[in-house]
Amino acid sequence: MNAWKKFLQWLNNPKWYFLLPVMLIAIGTTVFGTLILTQNFLSENMILGFVLLGIAGITLSYSIFGVIRVYPKVKEQILKWSEKYPRINKLFYYYEFTTLLATAGSLLITLAFAIYNCAIATEIMCSEGLSPTLSIWFWALTLYYVVLVALRSNVLVHHGKSRKAVLNGQSETQTLISDGKMYRTCGILLCLLPVCLSFAIMQMVREGSSFKHSGIMIYVYAIYAFYKIITAVYSFIKEFNNHSMTIMATKNIKLADAFVSILALQTAMFHEFGDIEIDAAIMNAVTGAVVCALIVAMGVYMIIKANLRIKKI
Repeated sequence: MNAWKKFLQWLNNPKWYFLLPVMLIAIGTTVFGTLILTQNFLSENMILGFVLLGIAGITLSYSIFGVIRVYPKVKEQILKWSEKYPRINKLFYYYEFTTLLATAGSLLITLAFAIYNCAIATEIMCSEGLSPTLSIWFWALTLYYVVLVALRSNVLVHHGKSRKAVLNGQSETQTLISDGKMYRTCGILLCLLPVCLSFAIMQMVREGSSFKHSGIMIYVYAIYAFYKIITAVYSFIKEFNNHSMTIMATKNIKLADAFVSILALQTAMFHEFGDIEIDAAIMNAVTGAVVCALIVAMGVYMIIKANLRIKKI
């Protein structure tokens, strides 16, 4: 009986060297179980797939429980270690710095997508056997990502200039006005974002173009899309009353990008599961219109808020 209690206590307070293999097992069984149940060429192993997903459910549940239990101790150790390195320490104590660092990472990824879609659009236009209208989809995505790059660059460049200006003796009033102008510029660019997106939506409706994620990748993208949407909405609500224009601008951009992820996920699912009895063109048009309206509303709100703040100052 004592041994059983000790075992339960040990499970209740897992060590990292036990929790890590459990997490790896959870990931592995989830991936292989899903592959077996979703791929036709593995259909003879259906029982094994259900067994693996059962193991995945148990190990994943325990992994979440273990992370919740271990996190406070790990965080305490990391904070003590980070005190020796001031630059790394900023990641944990300066929320604005962390937000801007994440924005810089998103900027690089967005720039890569812009270059990728531009290259495909150019290749299609230069190819003799392909219709030039096919390139409209990729040019529209290129413009969309370019505007996103401009939005995130605007925030980062403004932050760098504002920081230097403050160090050179710029008054608080001038800084607040500058922040308001940056926020207003982001609002204007957000209003332009649906214009670029509308060309892609037009191609969805007229030509049947869509975001494509074949096989298991559709499930991976779905998880990623839901993650983006949930984190963006949570951050937006959390920072809604934040007085920092820089923080609010980054959160609004993230939320707008998450709205587009909803549209991208829907079109990808319609493309992958084409046997669904529903008019994909109408659904894509409606969802696209709603997404564009939400982004425009957000951009107009930012412009009005920035003008009111500048006028008040």
